[in-house]
Amino acid sequence: MSDAASAGHFDAIIIGGGISGMYQLYRLREMGMSVKVYETGTGVGGTWYWNRYPGARFDS
Repeated sequence: MSDAASAGHFDAIIIGGGISGMYQLYRLREMGMSVKVYETGTGVGGTWYWNRYPGARFDS
């Protein structure tokens, strides 16, 4: 799909497909909003997926 074909109106745009971005996507879609997520990686996961830190955890 070209950039022109994928362009459209969205109620919200989320930058980053990490855990916070995915939760925000979930909540906004629950509210009936149209949402677009942009992630620089080839898939979702964010920094905790792409950068492995043995023994490190995130504060959820």
